[in-house]
Amino acid sequence: MLLRPYQREVARAVMESVRSRAGHTFSVEIARQGGKNELSAHIELLLLTLCMGDGGNVIKCSPTFKPQTVISMRRLKDRLDDYGFGGIYHTEMGYIVSLGSARCIFLSAEENSNVVGHTADLLLEIDESQDVCKEKYSKEFRPMGSSTNVTTVHYGTTWDESTLLEEIKQGNLELEQRDGIRRHFRYDWQAVAAQNPAYGAYVEAER
Repeated sequence: MLLRPYQREVARAVMESVRSRAGHTFSVEIARQGGKNELSAHIELLLLTLCMGDGGNVIKCSPTFKPQTVISMRRLKDRLDDYGFGGIYHTEMGYIVSLGSARCIFLSAEENSNVVGHTADLLLEIDESQDVCKEKYSKEFRPMGSSTNVTTVHYGTTWDESTLLEEIKQGNLELEQRDGIRRHFRYDWQAVAAQNPAYGAYVEAER
């Protein structure tokens, strides 16, 4: 499955930050069923393939292990299969997908989960960031990339001003005003429908 232009726009910004070791933190809002998870899987796929020789870790956390983390793992495996890596990548300990020396580590952000000890040197992803506890993120996940100045991506939908995603979003908008570097990406259903007519027809029928 190829990424649509709005997904590629985000992927390019993320990969440029990773390549240049800029360590930017991005916030990404895409309308429901608009391809947020597909975008994430493609970025993971690209990083695993580029770094399979030199190694490195992508870390992705979701509010729950089941079903959200499990679904994310399955999607990455599907993309690896699509691109001919079936039988080459491996699953370790039930939550790590490895390709050569590169690994994608999938963790739960539930408040009682034990995640300390991992290091993210390629990318740190926070899925459904609006549902992740701010304290859990700041104390346990954010430090995973501190020694490597890791690029971080928060995905989700802001539904009130108290969420982690909203906090990251507002910080990004302020930074954009200062340096002109785009860090917040938002695509509503109309933006998605403009590139996916079937999606637009579905939404219109539901309104």
